[in-house]
Amino acid sequence: ARKCVHTRVHIYADRLLWHAISRSRSMSSGFGIFFTGCTTPIPNTAFTQADSRHWVLDATSLVTSGHTDLKEVAFFLVQPNSLPSDAALSLFVSTGGQDWSYRGCVTNSHPSDVFPLSWPELPPCTVVGPGYAQIGVLAEPLDQARAKEGSKLGAKEEFAKMVGLDLFNFMQSFGGVQNVGSNNLLVPMNVLDAWYQRLERRLRKDPDFLTRQRDKV
Repeated sequence: ARKCVHTRVHIYADRLLWHAISRSRSMSSGFGIFFTGCTTPIPNTAFTQADSRHWVLDATSLVTSGHTDLKEVAFFLVQPNSLPSDAALSLFVSTGGQDWSYRGCVTNSHPSDVFPLSWPELPPCTVVGPGYAQIGVLAEPLDQARAKEGSKLGAKEEFAKMVGLDLFNFMQSFGGVQNVGSNNLLVPMNVLDAWYQRLERRLRKDPDFLTRQRDKV
């Protein structure tokens, strides 16, 4: 019984928040995005508004069919303090109709940010057409956005581990590396420079190569 009451309270609170958002001047002052180095600012009016808290932008049709050229997106509120104090606008990406992937949020206290897009991958033979690459914006309670931020921090920690593992594997394969005892490696002075140059080259060609290898480790 307590669980049902708790759920109903949350649903009612969410409805109050959506009502506040729909009446907020944020919907008249708006939000915007731009793809860094690729576009000028794109206002929320260029998005298709699905309902009072969902907006979708067809990046494939509006910006470019080569969506992988879009590496980063800047997301911002047009006016300060234009959201309810307990609300956030969260940004998501989707490719090929897949589930939406969270990338970041803006709030009154953090009204702008730049996020890597890291478009979700689809099989190589997938046909790219209108609606293939989409940006989604969701108005949601601040605590829910913060929970997603916690998950994103975990993803960053995982990425740091992958970088460290890549360095370790490179050192083991590098000529002149010697095992010293059970827990130490003796490496040439130029090994870090060689690894970093290799990492830079691979990231330029394929920004997602480290994360794609995660499940194979």
